[in-house]
Amino acid sequence: MSLLFLWRRIHPGRNPLARIWDRIEAAILVGGVAAALLGVPLAAAAGSEAYATMMARSALETATRHSTTAFLLEDTPSVRFGVDGTPSVDTAEVPARWALPDGTYRETLASADLGASAGDGVTVWLDESGAVVAPPVMPVDATSTGVGVGVGAWLIAVTVLAAGFLLARSLLNRARRAAWEREWERVGQDWTRS
Repeated sequence: MSLLFLWRRIHPGRNPLARIWDRIEAAILVGGVAAALLGVPLAAAAGSEAYATMMARSALETATRHSTTAFLLEDTPSVRFGVDGTPSVDTAEVPARWALPDGTYRETLASADLGASAGDGVTVWLDESGAVVAPPVMPVDATSTGVGVGVGAWLIAVTVLAAGFLLARSLLNRARRAAWEREWERVGQDWTRS
């Protein structure tokens, strides 16, 4: 498509062949594109808010959680290989034990790669009370969440706008067809009278 064709599509101008339906469709298209462009800052704001929230969570969790090395008490199942010969990246939950500063030990189920042996070390995250918790949110997780929310919000908005345009165009096409049928009916009556 050439730029001239696109310009004529969205701007019928003073073309006497342009019907009111064409002008309405052009206005809806221009409005949809403008709304999509105006949605960029809103989506960026949503992404920025999600990023800030995740960074605050990351700072809190990093300050209140620490890692320790726990040692597996059992072997994990052996590594499985895919059809193409690549090893599986699956993990298994097996009992593991770690030492506390007071010399006592604690045990929990820890996630370890398949093929790990008893005695291998794995990282376990603990909160201030010594309970096992999930690893803290990392800044890279906050960045990917912010980008994902921003892009996702904009894509949803563009999808809704595109669906609205297609629906409006369908309704306009129906009105155009009805107008053409009325005109052909009138022309047919004029021809039969002659």
